[in-house]
Amino acid sequence: MVPEVHPEFSNNPSRLGALAFRDFRFYWVHGLLQGIARNMRELLTFYLVFEISGSALQLGITGVFQGVPILIFGLLGGAMADSFDRKRLLIYTQLANVLFLGIIAILVFSDTIMVWHLWVLASLASAVNALGRPAQRAYLPRMVPRAHVMNAITWFGALSQGTLFVGPMLAAILIASVGVGWAFTSNAIILLCGAFATLAIRASGAQEGTPPRVSLKSIWEGVQFLRTKEVLFGSYLLDFGVMSFGFFRPLMPVLAVDVYQVGEIGLGLLTAAPAVGSIMASGILLVVGDIRRKGAAVVLSYVGYAVGLIALGFSPWFWMALLVLVILGLMDVVSFTVRQALIQLVAPDKYRGRAGSFSTILAGVGNSTGSAEMGALAGVIGAPFALVINGIIGLAITGSAAAKWPGLWLYDEDKESHGMD
Repeated sequence: MVPEVHPEFSNNPSRLGALAFRDFRFYWVHGLLQGIARNMRELLTFYLVFEISGSALQLGITGVFQGVPILIFGLLGGAMADSFDRKRLLIYTQLANVLFLGIIAILVFSDTIMVWHLWVLASLASAVNALGRPAQRAYLPRMVPRAHVMNAITWFGALSQGTLFVGPMLAAILIASVGVGWAFTSNAIILLCGAFATLAIRASGAQEGTPPRVSLKSIWEGVQFLRTKEVLFGSYLLDFGVMSFGFFRPLMPVLAVDVYQVGEIGLGLLTAAPAVGSIMASGILLVVGDIRRKGAAVVLSYVGYAVGLIALGFSPWFWMALLVLVILGLMDVVSFTVRQALIQLVAPDKYRGRAGSFSTILAGVGNSTGSAEMGALAGVIGAPFALVINGIIGLAITGSAAAKWPGLWLYDEDKESHGMD
């Protein structure tokens, strides 16, 4: 099926890149609303856990409850994305998350909310996301021709990272103005609107030909495929390694309350600051266009990320911390965008869901492991020292990965495309 392009751009769709295509515009709106809702929920959950418990350790434990379901259900989600209708999977998972957010809102309004409620519902939401995210990412190439895939990922990455600013700021404003219960209610409404945007997409989510059955065999076939692609395998494990020690987001309430003493609005600014750098990075990538040495770009972005963690730990002033967080967001979006482009361009459609699920699993487990490790370490030695130590570890992991998997550093898109031809 040829993606539908607006008549105004039919002769020159490159004027807007992927946004010239109707289905991608609805997909973009779906991603915008889903991203705002996801980042609102993350801040609201961490805020509520910290408000109830006052414990940095319990913030870290919250990350564990978010990560374990990804490990359990992530591979299943990839197999389902390669076997079932990807559009329907997206809609069903969004509606399930609307239900979970509604339950939290009811518990808050009834003044019966407890930390374990948040842990259980965070686990359920994480499981549902693990089933739906591979379908979301594998569905994207149906929206645009192959020549526009990198541009589409950059546009989608720009909004995904931009929602890191909008979501937390909106959550913080709602907490301060109407309370956390109405903030969760608004969160559910935004996500419901995202489901309607998904319904408007015309591109089929059904599989081409005879799809594989969801089974251990199909999952293992995905593993075997990844083992033949060092650039994918290496980039996945590099992200997992760095984030297992460098996921700093759960420390935002600690930095806002204990280190900088800036209150709810300051918390929103700290949490949202990485999105400013992310938007800057997306703008740069849109101007630069395709990156030939994608593997090297991934490695260098993690070097910058690890250095940023060290700088954040040494930041004595609130404004300096905001600046460093902007840099961290810039490095993060470069890595994310290039890694997603590698998945879409290196993996064929029949493996794309499973290839994406491995990325989702390792990223999610790495984030959750890093959340627990960072929270536990901060509880013992303080947030600033925890950031410095984990930044140094991140540098060591990045250097080791580049040496271990030379195919990652040496990957050249032009040579790969020529070889395929």
